[in-house]
Amino acid sequence: MKLLGWVSLVLLVGACHTTLEGRLKPGLPGKDTIVSRYEVPFEQVYEAAKAVLKDSGTLVSDDQVSRVLRAKVDTNTVWVKLDDSEPRITTVSVEARTGGGAAHVELASEIDKRIYGRLITR
Repeated sequence: MKLLGWVSLVLLVGACHTTLEGRLKPGLPGKDTIVSRYEVPFEQVYEAAKAVLKDSGTLVSDDQVSRVLRAKVDTNTVWVKLDDSEPRITTVSVEARTGGGAAHVELASEIDKRIYGRLITR
C-alpha cells in the first residue's frame, strides 16, 4: 500500500509544470513558451500585450509586481511575462496551456505574433 502511495506521488509531481507566475500546476511536460525581445519601451510592450490578451479572450490577472499577465483564451490559459532588466530591451515570454494542462506552443506563438503585430502598427 505504501508503494502505491509513493508511485502516485512520483507520477503526480512528474506531471507538473511551473508557470511564468512561478506557480506549480498539474500538466504534461512540453515546450509551451515563446520568448521574444524588442527594442521598445516596457510600457508600449505592456499595453500591446494587454490589448492582445483582451482581444483574444478574457484578461484574468495583471500582476504589476511580477509583471505577468494571465488570460483565458477559449479553454486555454495564457501567461505573458514582461522583463525590462536589459537596457533598451523588453523581453516577452508567452506560455500557453490547454485546459487539461498540455503544452500549447501554437497558441503561445500566435499570441506572440499578435503582440509583435500590434507593436509594429503603432
